[in-house]
Amino acid sequence: MNETINIAFASDDNYAQHVAVAMASLCRHTAEPERLRFYVLSEGISQEKKEKLTSTAAKIGAEARIIELTTALTEGLYVSAFLSRTAYVRLSMAELLPVDKVIYLDCDILAQDDIAKLWETDLQGRPLAAVPDFGIMASAKSWRQKKSIMPLQDGMPYFNSGVLLTNLVAWRENDSGRSLRELAQQNNFPHHDQDTLNKYFLEKWMPLDLRWNVIPPVFNMFLKVLLRSCYRTRAAAAIRSPGLVHYAGGYKPWEYTCYEGFNDEYYASLAQTAFHDVIMPQPNPKRKHRSIKRQLRRMQWGRFWSNLIV
Repeated sequence: MNETINIAFASDDNYAQHVAVAMASLCRHTAEPERLRFYVLSEGISQEKKEKLTSTAAKIGAEARIIELTTALTEGLYVSAFLSRTAYVRLSMAELLPVDKVIYLDCDILAQDDIAKLWETDLQGRPLAAVPDFGIMASAKSWRQKKSIMPLQDGMPYFNSGVLLTNLVAWRENDSGRSLRELAQQNNFPHHDQDTLNKYFLEKWMPLDLRWNVIPPVFNMFLKVLLRSCYRTRAAAAIRSPGLVHYAGGYKPWEYTCYEGFNDEYYASLAQTAFHDVIMPQPNPKRKHRSIKRQLRRMQWGRFWSNLIV
């Protein structure tokens, strides 16, 4: 029998539906859904939604286990904007999960390829593998900010924490969870858990292909990415062949009606979950004036350039 693929999410009650959709999307795109074992690290998910999560996984041939958390793990940690303290839970994965290797995913991620391909990546003894964050690396302002809070040098990569392939044996050997929590408590990092992980694992992590965490600056081919040759070729390749699409930022797939090429994967996967009868879309009242037309134009721009750049 092939090795079990361990995948972890951290969620509160508000995001439980989106975890179910992400699980269904991963199963839709894998050749062997029975290999997938999902761990949902729960901060206050209701019993009804927990049952929907486990039944969703069972229906599509996988398995889901719910691990209830205590608020002590994230209490007092700095948050800003729309961030929930649940984002910091990934810092404690080694203590919370009964496995030695896991793929951690943010809840706003959808699959476009078989997650087994990512799982089979050789970590070469590293504690962590992740995808470079071109949104930050290509921004002069953001890069200056990162260099002010950690010893980054020009040309060094900085990763996005939405997709993490982790060697938890190495985390435990170095008591990384405790050290990461202490680092987060001592600093009000602007990118919260992501800055914490980047500073702690500086020069100890392995870069993954961009296709395993395709974020808006990449799939929209922002000018700051397009105008730099060291970024645009890799971004274009990721747009043409995405593995995991990460809806980081303001345009969440559940906030809009179904549009092909933007959020049709969300709706198709939602139909396979125990949340299939929820009212859709689910707009965020704080973003009710944000036009979807702008985002659709951006994605068309990204696809246009990806077809021209080799």
